[in-house]
Amino acid sequence: MSYRENMNVKVSAAETLIQYHLNSEGFYPITQKPFCLKHTIPDLFFPNINLAVYIDGEQVHRNKEQKDEELRRLLSKRHGCTVRSYSYKSPITKKRLQEIIAQIINDVDGLRRIK
Repeated sequence: MSYRENMNVKVSAAETLIQYHLNSEGFYPITQKPFCLKHTIPDLFFPNINLAVYIDGEQVHRNKEQKDEELRRLLSKRHGCTVRSYSYKSPITKKRLQEIIAQIINDVDGLRRIK
């Protein structure tokens, strides 16, 4: 099964024709192979449990949610990371700071038990 079939990518008639002729000449390229061309840098990373943490201030990440989600999905899929995101409004309140810290500690403890 080609990558195209797995991803439901549309292929032009020209691409199909070229692939057909290459195949008939004994060349069998992989079709529609995805490449990860983007990078991301988590705010915190726990390598022993493969946990990536993003702490997103709404003022910086507003209108970037789709891009952020795509990068985090790639990080999870390509590198097997557990990804957590925590948002806050700037300036961060003491209450929200404590909530985020408690959630991170809970995630770390939970993943340590699993591993």
